[in-house]
Amino acid sequence: MSTTTASYMACRLTVVCLFGLALSSQPAHAIDLAGAYRRALSEDPAYQAAAADTEARREAIPQARAQFLPSISGSLMRSKNQTDQRSLSATTPIDREYEYFSSNYAISLKQPIYRRYNFALYQQAKSDVASAEANLDRNLQDLAVRTANAYFDALMARYQLELILSQKKTAQIQVTASVLAFEKGHGTRTDPDDAKARLKVLEAQEIQARQNISYRHQQLESIINEPVTSLAELDPSQMKPTLPIPTDLKEWTSKAEEVNPELVALRASVESANQELEKARAGHHPTVDLFVQRSQSQSENNVSINNRYLTSQIGLQVNIPIFSGGGVSSQTRQARANITKLEQQYEARRRDVAVQVRKEFQGVVEGAARIDAISDAEKAAAQALESNKRSMQAGTRNLLDVFNAEQQLASTRRDLADARIQYILSRLRLQALTGSSNEVEIEAVNAWLIDKTPTAGVHLSKH
Repeated sequence: MSTTTASYMACRLTVVCLFGLALSSQPAHAIDLAGAYRRALSEDPAYQAAAADTEARREAIPQARAQFLPSISGSLMRSKNQTDQRSLSATTPIDREYEYFSSNYAISLKQPIYRRYNFALYQQAKSDVASAEANLDRNLQDLAVRTANAYFDALMARYQLELILSQKKTAQIQVTASVLAFEKGHGTRTDPDDAKARLKVLEAQEIQARQNISYRHQQLESIINEPVTSLAELDPSQMKPTLPIPTDLKEWTSKAEEVNPELVALRASVESANQELEKARAGHHPTVDLFVQRSQSQSENNVSINNRYLTSQIGLQVNIPIFSGGGVSSQTRQARANITKLEQQYEARRRDVAVQVRKEFQGVVEGAARIDAISDAEKAAAQALESNKRSMQAGTRNLLDVFNAEQQLASTRRDLADARIQYILSRLRLQALTGSSNEVEIEAVNAWLIDKTPTAGVHLSKH
C-alpha cells in the first residue's frame, strides 16, 4: 500500500470518528407526514379561520328561511294622563281637569304571502353556503399541500446538510493527506492551501445549511404548532413511483373542471350573483302579506275614561311599487355587471386550473422517469467510487480521484432525494386540483416514510 493510500485510510478513520459526534442522537420519535397533517387540521390558524367562516355562512339559510315564516309581536303600554279642558265660548264656559290611567295591549301576526325578494334571498343563501363549503374544501386541500411542502422542505434541508457534511469530511481528509504528502516531499505547497480554502468554504456552507434547517422547521412548526426536532425520512425500498391513473391528461382536466373546489365555489358565486339580480328585479313586483291583530285598550282618551275596547283585525296588505326614482333599474344593471365579472373570473380560473393540472400531471409522469434515471446514476456513481478505491490501492488512481467519486455519489443521492420529493409534491398537488381525498393521499405518501431516529439524524447545533 502506498504512503498516500495509508495516510488516506488513517485520516479517514479519524475524521469519521469525529463526525460521528456531529451526528448526534435524536428523540425517540420522529414526526411523520400523517402526524403533521393531523396536527395541522386542529392547529393551523388559516384553516381554523376558514372553518369558522364557513360555520358562520351556514347560518344564511335559516336566516333566509325565516323570511317565509310568520312574525309575531306584542306591545304593552300603560300611562298616566292629565288633561285640562277649557271652553273658549263666553256663553257656556267650561273648566275641567281630567286625571286618569290609560292602557293598551296588542298582539299581531304577519305572514308573508308573496314576496319575490324572499324567494331569491333563499336561493342566494343556498348558493352562498355551497360556495363557502367549497372554499372550506379548497382550504383543506391547500392545508394538505402546505403541510407537505413544509415537511419536505425541512427534510430536503436536512439532506442538503448531510451532503455538505459529507463534502466537509472529504475535504478534511484531503487537507490532512495533502499536508502529510507535502511534509514527505510529495506534491506542492499550493495543494494544502487549496484544500484548506475548500474546507473553509464548506464550513460556511454548513452554517448556512443549519440556518436553513432551523428556518424550515419553523415553517412547519407554524402550521402544526408543535416543536419539530426530527422527521421521518423517505424509505427508497417502500417508494414505488407510478404513473397517474387514469393515464389520460384529458380525464384529469375534465375531473378538475367538474370537482375542483375553487371552480365549484366560483360556480356557486355566479349562481349567487344571478339571485342578486332576481332580488333587484323584485323591486318591481308587488308584495302580499296576511296580518292578524288583536288589541285591548282602556281609557284611551278623555272621552273614553273607564271604557274598555277589544278590537280584532284580519286582512291582506298589498304593496305595489310605482316609482322608486330609478333605483331598482340601477340595481338591476349593477347585478348584471357583477354576473359578467364573476363569469369571466370563473373562465380565467378554469383555464389556470387546466394549466396547473397539465403541469402537475407531467410532474408525476416525468418525475417517475427522473427517479429511475437518477437511481441508475446512483448505482453507476457507487460503482465508480468502488472502482476508484481499488485503482488507488493498485496505484493507478490518486486520492483526488477518490474524492471526486465520493462527491459525485453524494451529489447524486441528494439529487435522487430531491427527485423523489418533487414527484411526491406533484402527486399531492395533482390530487388536490382534482378534489381527491387528502387523508388517503397523505397516508399513501406516509407509507413511504421511515423513522430513522434510533440510528440517524442531523442535530441543529454545531459541535
